[in-house]
Amino acid sequence: MKKHLVTTSMIALAGALSFGLISTSPVLAQTDPVAQRAIDGAKAYVKAKGLENPQLDMLLNSLYRNSLPDFAAEWKELTGIEIVSEPLGYTDIPSKIMGEAVAKTGAFDLFNDFPYTQPDAAGAGVLQPLDEYAAKYKPDFSGIPGAFVAQQYYNGKQYSFVLDGDHIMLVLRKDIVENPLAQAEFKAATGKDLGCPATMADWEEQAKFFHTKAGETRWGITFEQPLYGAMGYRSVNFSHRHFPAYFGGLLFDKDMNPKINSPQGIKAIKDLASIVKYMPEDVQGWGTPQIYPFWGSGQAYSVMSFPSIFGYGNANPKSTVKGKQLPCVIPATDAGGKMVRRAAEAAGTSYMVNAYSDHPELAYLFIQWLTSPSVGNRAIAHPKGFWDPFRKQNLGVEGIANKFSNEFLEKTMENAEFTTSLLYIEGHYEYMKILDNNLADVMNGNITAEKAAANVEKGWNNVTEDVGRDAQIDVWRKGVEAGLYVDKF
Repeated sequence: MKKHLVTTSMIALAGALSFGLISTSPVLAQTDPVAQRAIDGAKAYVKAKGLENPQLDMLLNSLYRNSLPDFAAEWKELTGIEIVSEPLGYTDIPSKIMGEAVAKTGAFDLFNDFPYTQPDAAGAGVLQPLDEYAAKYKPDFSGIPGAFVAQQYYNGKQYSFVLDGDHIMLVLRKDIVENPLAQAEFKAATGKDLGCPATMADWEEQAKFFHTKAGETRWGITFEQPLYGAMGYRSVNFSHRHFPAYFGGLLFDKDMNPKINSPQGIKAIKDLASIVKYMPEDVQGWGTPQIYPFWGSGQAYSVMSFPSIFGYGNANPKSTVKGKQLPCVIPATDAGGKMVRRAAEAAGTSYMVNAYSDHPELAYLFIQWLTSPSVGNRAIAHPKGFWDPFRKQNLGVEGIANKFSNEFLEKTMENAEFTTSLLYIEGHYEYMKILDNNLADVMNGNITAEKAAANVEKGWNNVTEDVGRDAQIDVWRKGVEAGLYVDKF
């Protein structure tokens, strides 16, 4: 018997009503055939199986604990199926999923986690392939960038649905960029016009220029607190998500030989570490719960983060940067003599079905409904949600525009063109932990970038051998061919 930990009941329904997400007429007339097929399919399934008081259990990324219950309550009113969720921190979810591969309890019907958990979970057999259900109920992936669609698949099978455009982008303080005194001073100092930086080097140049001590008066502004020139994720478990913006290419060749121990890789390590001196002193220990409020406090000139930070800056009641944000596409980097832009799909949220669920088809149907164009639009517009715009159907939606701004939507859709997935093979966490640990050592001055590159090369080769080189090569090549990484061999 399943243990139910958090119930989405009348409290969640009341919250949904307060946000205007659920209609008081027959619940939300559906104009989206993808969503309607899921609703009809769920009702038919419950009737055919003779289920009474049906419910599905969901392992939920805790970032969505204040938003997902509204949609769960709506789903229950539409279909009679209750969604019971257990919120858990995103660093703990992968081990929970992999534990289910051994325990096979079926305690959770649904897994909500970052997409790159999928390869290991699929390899362990804990994920239900969704191809048969997709053929039956016909989801719609139109308007979604190719790299996002490719993330729903692993080794030729579909295992998940995405509902998030978490590709890394840059945001500047618009009020400072448009300050005439700041513009003139920056022009005089650098010979450049102030605005979205063209390259990663330009971003660091701006970060250095705007880095300001507490008590200083600059451009007619007296800063009672320090203004940090830059902010970005630099902690273990996060640094690797920014690395593609500096490296700008495939991390391995076609035979899974690491490419990091090269002039391109060493430069990327140096550049990622260099800009840290313009970030908050303890940024290496920060994650989203620290970075988002700090940006909202107005104590940084720029931030490289998930797109939802822009929505946070506009929508959070405590934010001081509402209307003062300038969205920018990811700056370009020198990738072996070629300037390229690479925006890692650094997190995102995907929905997967436990292979040991008693009702995998019913779990699939909830996922198709939630990620459908119409319901997905409302999720992205949710004031307490962390879902980011990622598909063309998100354009022209009033709630999304109100939360993010049309200026932002234009930039994030442009940025999506440069989206590259993180490493989408088994052993992702092991590969990236090796990279993160060595990046941390470089940022702390413990080792050189050259030593870090050599360490990473050796460590990555060991992981490849542990997983199985031939199998890794096969899946790696398939992923590159499918467009996961934008770059080709």
